[in-house]
Amino acid sequence: MPIDPSDLSRSSPAGANSPPRVLRWNEGTWNGGGVWGGAKAAPAPLILPEQPFTLNSHSSMEHHEVTKQRSIATLSVWKKYVPTLTIGTQGPSDLEAFIDGFEPRVQARTEAQDDFDAAFRAVQGSLLRLKILGTKVPQMIEAVLDEDQGLMKDVDDVYAVSPRTEVSILKRARMVYPVWLRANAALAALTPSQPPITRPIAGVVFTVAMLKTLLEGFTDLAKAVSDQESELNKKREAVWTLDRAADQLNKRWYKLVKARYDEGQPEYEALAGIPTEPSTPVPEPVEIATVTQGGEEGLQVLIAYVPGGGEHATTKLVKWQVVGTDAEFTHSAPLDASGNALGPFPVGKVVKVITEVSNSAATRTTAVRTITMETPIT
Repeated sequence: MPIDPSDLSRSSPAGANSPPRVLRWNEGTWNGGGVWGGAKAAPAPLILPEQPFTLNSHSSMEHHEVTKQRSIATLSVWKKYVPTLTIGTQGPSDLEAFIDGFEPRVQARTEAQDDFDAAFRAVQGSLLRLKILGTKVPQMIEAVLDEDQGLMKDVDDVYAVSPRTEVSILKRARMVYPVWLRANAALAALTPSQPPITRPIAGVVFTVAMLKTLLEGFTDLAKAVSDQESELNKKREAVWTLDRAADQLNKRWYKLVKARYDEGQPEYEALAGIPTEPSTPVPEPVEIATVTQGGEEGLQVLIAYVPGGGEHATTKLVKWQVVGTDAEFTHSAPLDASGNALGPFPVGKVVKVITEVSNSAATRTTAVRTITMETPIT
């Protein structure tokens, strides 16, 4: 049963100057399916050209990587030509501190993203197991004990609840639990005695006691998602805050030097080595909301996107890499705003995913998202 990615992406639009809101685990409807984060490569070393070049080249970069690249070029000129110049109270050491701050903040964001993804998938996986048990166990009870009118009335009451949302999945599973207990007792009372009802899911044989454990543990799983969501938002905001601070210092310094010195002076001419922004607007990235497992045979990677994004882009792609097989993101497909299904992939494979948007001025990517393919939940 595939997951509808559009049901998993209820979140706010995000522009280049504000971090996207993390998708909540309990937003949207549940349409079934199996569900089940990667460090970024360091940006290429900056090469200062003889002639001016634009900041927004067609290298695939995140927004903060572009700011860091410009900061490195600015710092080189600042320290060489005007080392005592300050912008307010800020000098070259402040810009250097900004540059040094990017990598640890990005790594912390990546770790928080991985933790959130794991928590989100744990909730989704628990819901799917509860849905399967809430759907299949009543059918099994009906098949073996259809002559028990009392049980059949309870089974009919269970059938009246359609398990399509988180609330209704939990409600139906809670209704199934006492009926399952009574069915097992009825089977044990037969002559000869019959074994209790069990249901295998992804190679694990579930009993009525395991259903109770799933129900009791769901609140803790949901709390973990909420906690990880809060932590991820903090780490994302830390990257964006640093990006804005460095970007502002870069631009104020450039403006001051360009106004203070005249053409032909070394300080003015050195500005040619600093990337600048083109007149064509840079494309806004399309942020990934969730990366889950499901779809065809439960072995596809399902991508849902944060609504909005992609402004000014002439090309929008989702790109992926199979770790251990591909050296980089060699695979791509047109990005579908309603969601993409990639694969299928074998169990055990690690798949990394990004989005990439381009126009004549620039190419921009999003942070890497990672998923390990597991045995489908069926």
